[in-house]
Amino acid sequence: MPHADRAAAAPGPSPRGGRQRDPAADEAILDSTLGLLSEGCSFGDLSMDLVAQRAGVARATIYRRWRNKEELVLAALGSLDLPVPPLDGLSLRDRLVALVDQLRHRGQDTNLHRLIGSLLGEAVRRPQLVERFENTVVAARHEALLRVLRDGIDAGELCGDLDLDDAIEMLTGPMAARLILRQRPVESVVFAERIVDTFLNGTRTVRAGISPGTTPEHLPQPEEPLP
Repeated sequence: MPHADRAAAAPGPSPRGGRQRDPAADEAILDSTLGLLSEGCSFGDLSMDLVAQRAGVARATIYRRWRNKEELVLAALGSLDLPVPPLDGLSLRDRLVALVDQLRHRGQDTNLHRLIGSLLGEAVRRPQLVERFENTVVAARHEALLRVLRDGIDAGELCGDLDLDDAIEMLTGPMAARLILRQRPVESVVFAERIVDTFLNGTRTVRAGISPGTTPEHLPQPEEPLP
């Protein structure tokens, strides 16, 4: 599965003591962490010793890169992420579709499903882990969605009183639920388009040409009720 450059994308402190990092060791450590988690090792059972043994490095090598297990797991998940797609020149709808559909591309990997499922399983015991996941691994996509929504408000296309946090959950929740919770594949961009069109149908302004409750032209019109 495509991923960002691991040495650059991995959240964590700078190398300690001025020692130059070995990219091969970084990759071995991250791959080993992902491998253990995807094979059923829980976050609670995962240890730096297990990762070091599998990666063939000293435990000190891991600690020079990441202060603790939490940082290591976040870095490993971050290495699977995809960069935000180019959005310049696209309409509001197309920018939202591109960002929502990217969840499909990164979420089709069943290995990633298991990893995120394991993370969600820790949410009750370690809520700060999920919070840090949002603040590191998915922060770039969250910020991209915020920018697009704010642009839509500034341009008068979206209602000015739109709650941005709620809007992002409305846009990303259905895709995450289908891929991660229900484990159902999404074969094309059509599902992302439906999510965005449904969202815009309730949030676009009259100035944008579509008032709330009006079905956009690109959506099928509802059938007339039978007499």
